[in-house]
Amino acid sequence: MRLLRNRLFWFFAFGLLFVFSIDLWAWDWTEPSLLGLPYIIVYTILLEVVLFVLFYLFAKYYWVEQKEGER
Repeated sequence: MRLLRNRLFWFFAFGLLFVFSIDLWAWDWTEPSLLGLPYIIVYTILLEVVLFVLFYLFAKYYWVEQKEGER
């Protein structure tokens, strides 16, 4: 779990998620895919699940309380 305490890992993890959220490939693509929903809706739901997991891991392993006097 040492990787999850690395600042650079979180920079690239959230940065990559941001890049994947720019949906240039799916503009005007409304064909149904799963349960009659367009592909972009399913893709957005998957991105939100990944975001939730990243935030959970970030808060658990990286975002720790500092002792008073530390910076």
